[in-house]
Amino acid sequence: MPNWPFRFVHAGDLHLEMPPGGIDHVPEHLRLLFVDAAYAAAERVFATALTEEADFLVLAGDVLDSQQTGPRGPLFLVEQFSRLDQRGIPVYWAGGKVDPPDAWPATIRLPDNVHIFPSGRIEEFVVRREATAIARIIGISRSENHGIRPSDFVPDPAGVFSIAVAHGSADADALRGRGIHYWALGGNHRRQTLFHSPHVAHCPGTPQGRSPRETGSHACTVVHVSDQRSVRLTAASTDGLRWHTEQVTVEDSTTRTQLERMLDQRAAALKDTIPGADVMVSWRILGSGALAAQLRHGNLAVELLETLRKRHGLGPPAVWSVALVAEPPAALDPEIYEQDSILGDFLREARRYQTNAGEEIDLEGYLPAPSPAGAMLPALAISDRSARQRVLREAAVLGIDLLSGEEPQP
Repeated sequence: MPNWPFRFVHAGDLHLEMPPGGIDHVPEHLRLLFVDAAYAAAERVFATALTEEADFLVLAGDVLDSQQTGPRGPLFLVEQFSRLDQRGIPVYWAGGKVDPPDAWPATIRLPDNVHIFPSGRIEEFVVRREATAIARIIGISRSENHGIRPSDFVPDPAGVFSIAVAHGSADADALRGRGIHYWALGGNHRRQTLFHSPHVAHCPGTPQGRSPRETGSHACTVVHVSDQRSVRLTAASTDGLRWHTEQVTVEDSTTRTQLERMLDQRAAALKDTIPGADVMVSWRILGSGALAAQLRHGNLAVELLETLRKRHGLGPPAVWSVALVAEPPAALDPEIYEQDSILGDFLREARRYQTNAGEEIDLEGYLPAPSPAGAMLPALAISDRSARQRVLREAAVLGIDLLSGEEPQP
């Protein structure tokens, strides 16, 4: 049978009900940006399907929780689906955790080009061009507490290019062994390709990052299938609000003026390196010395943050500084542990607890007594080994900051 080249857009985890957050304060001039960010990113997904003249659009779950969006969410989707319908572009939608098929409001009619896969059973659709089948789309909406079962998906017996659509996690080897040409997956906010040869399993991630943890570009994926059935993936950027972490290292000799200049230059550069988006940047200051100590314990971090916001955060586009945190160095100079001083004694004690991971840290004697009302003491045990090491490292750096007595240079 002849093979036709075709392309489609793959997106998932639009989460229209979930505006970005995870920060203490959203400035007034950016509030509308935050409120509309998920919708703006979703609209770019549909615009990509139109500009790419896609043969179809695949939505791999968690598009919206209609109870949380209210009427705005479903009405927005109907408008976008209708735009595609006018151009003859069908939509194949597998529900995820928040958008099972029965959650769609019964009073809002979907356009005829939208095909929602049922829960609990596989359904398939065939996409044709000039009466010839070019793709077979197999999908299922996610059932409650149910991941992807690769055994449910069977490639087309006639050899038509098979696309499986599902939301959730699954073992890559199990997916690879099914003979499906393309797995259109959802359920991970991070863009990820599980494998790319000879077949493909791909998750495009969410079109819009929701918090400082979801840094970097977010996109939908344009999938190009050649007449030889080779698959090429292209990321089409969709986020208008970009989370970014910028790392700056200070030396013992770095002055406040030098640090201000570095921050100013980096913030200005972000406007050029991330064009077309408002950037929410978290600053990580690494290093040691008096300046780093003042950043951790004085007002300097707050002052620098306010300066950055005034200079670069008003836009458009805005480079808004979300936070500025001076982190302790990963390793301390071994010689500092040998000092014959209170600081040396303190650091050697901290190192003893770091070396002997099983030794309990008894802090109860340093805490105030419980109140007469019977208030509980906070939990003192740190069961996670990495968390214990981090706390002890931060305690060691705090001791250096408070006991060294050094003053930063202007």
